[in-house]
Order: sequence, then C-alpha cells, then structure tokens
Amino acid sequence: MAAEASPALQPRTLRGGPVVEIEATLPILRRLTSGSAFGIRPGEGVTAWLLFAYFFLLSTIHSVGESVRDSTYIASLGATQLPFAYLAVAIISFPVLILYAQCSARFSQRALIATWAMIHAVALLVFYWLFNLDSIWVPVAFYIWTAIAFGIGLSQYWSYANHRLDPRQARRLFAFIGAGGLLGAVPGGQIARLMSLAFSTRSALLAAAGLSLVVVVFVGLLERVHPLLLPPHRRHATLEHIRSARGGLRTLQGSRLLLLIGALMFIATAVNQIVDLQFKWAVEAATKTGGLERLTEVFGNFYSIMGLLAFLFQIFFTQRIHRRLGVAVGLRVLPTSVAVSTVLLLLAYGPLVLAPLAAAYVLKLSETGFRFSVEQSSRELLFMPVPSPLRLQAKAFIDLFVQRVGRGAAALLLLPVAYHIVRPEQVGWATLVLVVVWLWLTALARREYVLAFREGLRSGVMDELPVVDANDVTTITTLVEGLGSADSRQVLHSLDLLAGSGQHRLVPPLLLHHDNPQVRRKTLAVLAAAGRTEAIPLVERALADADLDVRTAAIQALVALKGGDALAIVLPKLDDPDPRTRAAAVASLAGADDPTVASRAEAVLNELAGSPEVATRIEAARAVAEIREPVAAASVVQLLFDSNRSVVQEAIAAVRARLERDGPNPLYVPIMISLMGNRRLRQPARDAVVAHGERAISALVLFMNAEEEQIWVRRAVPMTIAKISSPAAVASLVDALSSADPLIRKNVIEALAYLRTHHPEIHVRADIVADEIRRDTFVYLRSLADLWAVSSWHEARFDGPFALWQSPGRVPTLLQQVLAQRMATAVGNIFRLLKLIHPPRDVEATFRSLGSGQQGLRATALEYLDNSLTGGVRRDVFAVIDDAPVEDKLRRAAQLFDITTDAPEQTLGRLLTPDAAVDPAGALAFAAIHTVYTERIAEYYRTVRELGLHTNSQILRETSEWVIAKLGLQWGPDVHVPTEDTAPGGPTSMKKMALIEKVVLLQGVDLFAACNAEQVLQLATIANEIWFEAGGVVYQRDEPPDALYCIVEGKVDLVGGDSEPLRRGAGETFGVIDILRGQLRSRNATAATETRALVFEAEDFFDLLATNIDIVRALFRQLTHTTAEVPAGLQ
Repeated sequence: MAAEASPALQPRTLRGGPVVEIEATLPILRRLTSGSAFGIRPGEGVTAWLLFAYFFLLSTIHSVGESVRDSTYIASLGATQLPFAYLAVAIISFPVLILYAQCSARFSQRALIATWAMIHAVALLVFYWLFNLDSIWVPVAFYIWTAIAFGIGLSQYWSYANHRLDPRQARRLFAFIGAGGLLGAVPGGQIARLMSLAFSTRSALLAAAGLSLVVVVFVGLLERVHPLLLPPHRRHATLEHIRSARGGLRTLQGSRLLLLIGALMFIATAVNQIVDLQFKWAVEAATKTGGLERLTEVFGNFYSIMGLLAFLFQIFFTQRIHRRLGVAVGLRVLPTSVAVSTVLLLLAYGPLVLAPLAAAYVLKLSETGFRFSVEQSSRELLFMPVPSPLRLQAKAFIDLFVQRVGRGAAALLLLPVAYHIVRPEQVGWATLVLVVVWLWLTALARREYVLAFREGLRSGVMDELPVVDANDVTTITTLVEGLGSADSRQVLHSLDLLAGSGQHRLVPPLLLHHDNPQVRRKTLAVLAAAGRTEAIPLVERALADADLDVRTAAIQALVALKGGDALAIVLPKLDDPDPRTRAAAVASLAGADDPTVASRAEAVLNELAGSPEVATRIEAARAVAEIREPVAAASVVQLLFDSNRSVVQEAIAAVRARLERDGPNPLYVPIMISLMGNRRLRQPARDAVVAHGERAISALVLFMNAEEEQIWVRRAVPMTIAKISSPAAVASLVDALSSADPLIRKNVIEALAYLRTHHPEIHVRADIVADEIRRDTFVYLRSLADLWAVSSWHEARFDGPFALWQSPGRVPTLLQQVLAQRMATAVGNIFRLLKLIHPPRDVEATFRSLGSGQQGLRATALEYLDNSLTGGVRRDVFAVIDDAPVEDKLRRAAQLFDITTDAPEQTLGRLLTPDAAVDPAGALAFAAIHTVYTERIAEYYRTVRELGLHTNSQILRETSEWVIAKLGLQWGPDVHVPTEDTAPGGPTSMKKMALIEKVVLLQGVDLFAACNAEQVLQLATIANEIWFEAGGVVYQRDEPPDALYCIVEGKVDLVGGDSEPLRRGAGETFGVIDILRGQLRSRNATAATETRALVFEAEDFFDLLATNIDIVRALFRQLTHTTAEVPAGLQ
C-alpha cells in the first residue's frame, strides 16, 4: 500500500476557467488570499471571499432590519408585549418554512435567491410605506416578517455554500466565511443609526432594500467564478433538512448524547428569548424620553458592538478555548457568562440600583456574542462521534423542531410579563434556574461525548471520518488514548482521524510493532506523510515484516523519508535470501525510471513467479498488485494460469488492485472469464470482470455464445453482464434473448429480471418482451399437449399452471417429470419476462400467489394480471396460467400455435427424435428411451437402436445401448456390439451401472426427493460407482470430508463417538452432513456386507450446486421438509 505523499511534496494546481482569469486580473485580492491563515488554498480565494462578502451583506441587511424592528415594536407596544411576537414567530415560521421548501424544489438556487432577494426588497419598501399609517399592526407584522425572512435567507446561504464547496473545502472555509456573518452586523447597526438620525427610522429600510438587490450581484459573480456543477433543479437543502428530520425524535431517543444535545439546544433557545426581552425592556426604560429615533440609535449601536465583539472573540479566543481547555469548557462559557450577567442585572435593579442599562448590555452582549461563536462551535463538536446518517437526522430535528419548541416554551414562560404579573427583571431568577440545569447538562454531555467517541472508534461505526477540530483538546486526547486500544479497529480509526486533522506528529512510531498489519501499514503511511525522519530506524526494521504490504509500505516510506538514499537501501534487497523481502523490493523497483533497475526487478519477479514453492509464487502475486500497469503484465498472466488455486486467487486480487489504481487492461478479461468455470474462483473472477465495466461486455458475449466453451462458464456470463449494470449490458442481454443457446436462455432472462429488479429505470422494448413470452408460451403448451398424450389424467391435477399428481404414492414416469419441468421452466421465464415491462415486485408477488395452492390468492393474482396485461401479452400469458380445464388449454394451443395432441405412440416417436434447437441437452429423448424400456413398446425398439448408432450425444448413445442390451435385442450383422464394462472394484459378473440406472436409483433416494428429473440427471452424471468388500473401510473418523455416498446394494455401519451406531442400507445416503458442514468425519464408516455405492466427490457436488441454484433449493426443501432437526438418515 502506497504511503501518503507529504503535503509539501504534492504538486499545487489552480482551478481552470474563470477562477484563474479573475485571480490573474485581481493581483491585490490574490495576495490577500494566498496565505493559509484562513485555510484558503490556491484557487479558492475569490470564491471564499465572495461567500464571505455574501454572508457579510446578508447579516448587514438583517442588522438594519433588526434595529428598525425592535425600535418600532417597542415604541408602539412596549417590550413587555414581546412574548406575543415570540409566540407568533414560533408558530408561523414552521409552516412558512415547509411551504418555501416545497417551492424551492422547483427552481434553481440562483433563481431562488434572486427572487427571494427581490421579494424581500419589495417587502421592505412596502413596510417603509406602511409605517406612515401609524397603525399598531404594522410593527407586529414587520417583526414577524423580519424573523422569517432572515431564516429563509440564512437557509439559502448555507445551501448555496454547501453546493459550491466540497466537504474538504467546507471543513476549512466554513469558519472563515461564517465570520463574515458576525462582522456584517457592524455596518448594519450603524446604517440604521445614521439613517434614523439623518432622516427617520423607517428610511433605513430603503438602504436595506437596496442592499437586498446587491445580493443578486454577488450571486452572479459567484456563478461566474465557480459555476454550479450540480443539476440546476436539485432539491433544495431546506427540503432535504425537513425530510431528514422525519424520525428525528426516535433518533434522539436512541442516543443519550443526542438527547443531551437536544436538551442543551432547548435551554439555550429559551434563555436567549428571556435575555432578549430583558435587554429590550431595559433599553425601553432607559430611553423613554428619546422617542423612536433614540431607540433605533441604541439598537443600532448595540448590534454593531455585538457583531464586532463576537467576530473578535471567534477569531482570537474560540480556537484557544478548544485547544487548551476542550469542549467541556467551551460548552460552559455561555451559561456561565449568562449567569454572571443575570446576577449583575438583578443587583442593578435590586439593592445596587446602579446602571441597569449597562448590566442589560453586558447580559445581551455575552449571551448573543458567545452563542454565535464558542457555543455554536462547541455544540457542533458534540455531533462528531455520532454516525453520519443519525447525525444528519438529529441535527435536522433539532434545528427544525427543538429550537422552535424552545422559543414557543420561552414565550409561554414570559406571558406573565406581558400581563404584568411578573416584572421583566424578576424573570432573571428563572434564567438562573435554567443555567444551573444547563451547566449540569454540559457535564453530562461532555462525559457522553467522550464515551460515544470511544465507542464509535471501538465499534468501527465512524466509517465516514467526521470532521475533527484539531484545536479541541478533549477530542485529540480521546484519539491519542484510542491508539493504545487493544482493538485494532479503534486504533485504525484513531489513526485516520488524527491524520485527517493534520495531527500526524501525535502518532507514535512504536505502533510499527502492533500485532495488526493494517495498523502497521497505516502507521508507515502517516509517518511518511509527516516526514518523521526520527522513525527511520523503526521503518528499516519493517523491511523484514511478515506481511508483504507492510514491507512494501516500509520501502515506500523510506523513499519518502530518505529521498535519494533510498535506492541504495532497496536495490540490495533484490538478492535477499528471503523471498518475502525480494518480493517487497520488486514491488518498489519494478517500473523504475532507471531501465537497468527496472529490468533487474522484473527478472527477480519472473524467478519468484516460476518458483516451485507455492508460498513464493503467492508472494510474487502479491508483489504484482503493487506494480503499476502495464509493467509485469506477463507475470500477472502467468500467475493467473498457475496450477495452485491460492496463487490464482492472489493473482486475481492483484488484477483488481491494478485495475482500481491504474485503469483496465483488456489482456486479463478473457482469462478472468475462463476462471469463472472454477467454483472456488468464480466469485473473485466475476468481480474482477465486472470491475472492468463495459469494456468486458464484448468478451463476455463471445464466451456466452461459444458452444465449445465450458457450459458452467457460459451459464455464469449473463449474470456477470447484469452486474455491470449499464445500458450496454442491458442491450447485450436483450440481443442474447433471441440468439442464445436454449441451455443458457434461462440464465439470460434471470439476469435481465435481476437488472430490472435492482434498477427499475432500465427499459426493454415491449415488443421484444412480447415475442419472448410467446416463445415460452409455445414451449409450455407443446409440453402440456405431450404430457396429456403420455399421462393418465385421472391421477394428475394442476396447481395453477403447474402439473402435480394426485396420489402421494404415485411416482410419475421420467418422461412425465421432464415434461412437467419444461412447463414449470416456461412459466418461470414468462414471469421473469413480465418483470421487464411491469413492476418487478408486483410480478413476483403474483407468481408466488399462483403457485401457493390457495384458491383465494390465485384468484387475486389472476384478477391483477387480467387488469394489468394487454394485447398479445395478455392472450399468451393467460393461455398458460388461466384456471381453465386442460381441454380448453389444448384447444387454445391449437388456435394459437397449431399444436395438436397426438396419440401416445406418435408423441413418443416424435420425442425420440432429438431436436437440438428445442432440447439441446437431450433430456426429452433420454426420458422417452426410458419409457420405451419400462413400457416395452416394441414398435420403437428399432428407433432406439438407430438413435444409439447415429446420435452425437454420449448420454443418449449410452442409454440406447443399455436398453438394447437389457431387452436382448440384436444390433444387426454389420454393427459392432459394445461390451458392457464391469463395476469398478466389483466382481467380474457385476456390470457397470448405466446413467439411466443411476437416475432411477437417485429418484428414490430421500435426499433428492425434491429434485426434478432434469436435476437428478445432472446429479447422476457426477456420480461414480465404488465397491467395498465386507469389512472394508469407507472412511474413518476425523478424516476430511471429501465425498457423500448413496448405497446401491449392501449395508454400511456408522460408528463413532458417543453417538448411537447406525446402519444404512440400499437407497440410503451417508456422509452428507459432514460435507455440508465442512467438518471432519464424525464417525467411522465400514461396509457390513459386500456393498455397491454411488460416490459424489465433494468438489464435483459443490461445483454442480454452485451453478444450479434450483438444485440447492430442492435440497434445502427436502432437508427442512419435516423437521428443523437434521434427519438421522443423513448423518
């Protein structure tokens, strides 16, 4: 794993386009923003300053409005009536915010901001005129409008900023641009003061209206400098905020830390309302003789002073508090200052009766100033250990609901003041009570913060690496403590968070001795990125690490730490006797600029890849993973063809690593596809092919259509294409529907249904789907007609479109089973095809209902399809699934496809003539031959004999030969009569079982009772005969389970451990559970008599299951059919 490059060594780049042009034409601004004091990096200067100015302007407008709002309201109604305004704002703001969010989803952000700025400007002009009316409702309406308008403007700003800064930029720049909002209050207050002195209070609204229009200019500049790359109608952040808040209460209830954060916000909001009323009441009392202009002057000066002090405190003190004292002290600054200021206010109106306005000023300045600086920063830190989805939901709930509920609760608490039951200064006692609770909650929150942080590191839920404030001593201390944890996940998370926050030097080099190789690799990367030259001796020791990735990381760390001296250190390692060290050196030097060094490294790699030792070849495969494409591509190919599976697995992993780092190499794709034929390698090989994306589709299609390719590879291709999930993947699968070999057509349909289910947006032409449904309808009706011809229907019934047999003791013939299975396959194909043009979940539910055996569910499903399907699709589907008598279905088959129902003999004769286009596996002909034998149909003996002579199918030839031999028929004078082989290991008189005999036997075995005829045929093809003398050992206890057995004749005793001895006889299986569990043999298996058995090698058995999910389902159905316990007969 490559070590992270030191920031000092990384190339610096500027954004292209308008940013560079503007910065080139504004050298003064570029010099101002080129420093790192504000976290601004090259190319970000103009964007950052424009966002700063935008917030500055927004805050200026709001401060003007606040000054006019407060002065006009108090002059008209008095400060004691403020609780009614608070309550009105709390009630009205939420529905207005929801209405605005719905509107915002329809417009681009730029249009939304420009429109709202103009609306606000017009509203200010309207209120300028309304104040002439001297009506008492005007200041009330203006108070509510100002509060709501600023809330919407603020939401617009942060949404706009979030969409123009990526997460990394936001972490660095939000503190800087946020300071613009604090500083903007300074000119806002002064504009209101000067306008009121020069003209009138309401005239300040004209200035605010003009500034609102300037907002449009700033947004235009930002669009030129940093065009928005997101879709223009992306949902507004406010709407996302509201949607995220759903379920927020449950989120808070599920976390003690989030509950405490919510409680802190509730109390802080309530105290803010109380302090606001007390301050404004004090101002009103001190300016009774000054009139409206005097009130505006006082409020204007206050907002200017407050903005300046908050800005200075944010710049000079907030980071220092977090750095030196931690989040706990940061949380206590505001409640402590409020408590002290409230005591001063109570004293000023009590025993001291001294400078009450000054005491109110101190109270309001401390509350508001600290709330927007250290309090807000500290509260944001509390969210850090909360997982990201929960954090978003909790913050949205707190912002939208908790704050408004807090304001409403405070308004209700202050109603006695409005009714003159309690004096405003006496409410300070309630403030002190709230502050005590507040301080208690901060102590609890700090403790939960540390516990949650530790738990997050320990459990690994902090995958997204939340923003870490490097200045918060509590957080940093917790992370450093996490480095000493016994849990490697906690150590890794702590390393990531410390590195991400720039605290590389707090990582001790002794972590290179950690037990976990991931920790050692990460530590090497951190040390290299930080330039920790004092760690070089420990890094050099890591060159002998047992893990290749650690050794490679150590070499790369030395290159970063020692520069030009590294080559002299690494080059001799190519001759090291330890292949692990040589592999690490190869990974570092292959592809070097010096051709001599690169050639030497590749020669060593070839030696490692050709070593007779498996462990050495594995090291070679791991080494090529670290080498960049196309260097060592030949070695990769050699390792992919290695005879050892572990080597190939490492080589596949190397291909994935090179692909993700360097891009695709088409050389590997065909090899990866061919490896999908190996059960143990199928999944990693498929993942590697899928990772190549659309580039692999043409090769996949070629393999799928190649008849000479392994059938297991071909069957794995359609789902591999589906995993690529692109329009080209859909097109290739759709093309394969009509041209695909019938053996893999079902896989193609399954792959398309998978794509449609997981990607509902994909589209397949309805006419193509209709044609394919018609094709499967024909197969179903043809099979139904044949099944009708060869069956006794008084013993059969239908469960929906599926054929069943009435009597539990009635075992259908092999031919009947094959035909019934073809019908079931056609039905499955039809419903998968329906998923391509109808909602997949609805189609799946309908399919399950049809085969549920419940008449009510089946009727509902048919009614749904009757009203959903149209045209030819409806006609063809109902020809298959309709609850009509068989005779009606056959008449419909004749109408639609000219399918006639022949006599049994004619039907059998047709089925004995294999049609590769309809039955490429020959299952129908195989079953028909068996029917000729079991029913002794003499007129087709010649047909069977001719089939055995001329067929290219080994299965059909062998079966024909067996039937001819069993029936004692003659092959003819000029025909070589095949000799029957003897059973392996058995007496010479015992003939080898034919495939048809194996099928018949396995059909009667309990384990395979749920498998259909075609599945049993596949099982029979991998079953081999074995013979044991009486007393012969089949296997012994504690041996690896390499096979399962089915007894043909004889008996086997199973003895071992504390379990009761068992005896198995003909038609029974043993050794099954051992291979399914992958455990050592639990018993000794010994032949009690001469025994003949079929053996299924574990590798062959699992290979078959890996490519036949239907067989897996059938086995599970049987294993769980009667009891949750393991059947005794399977042990």
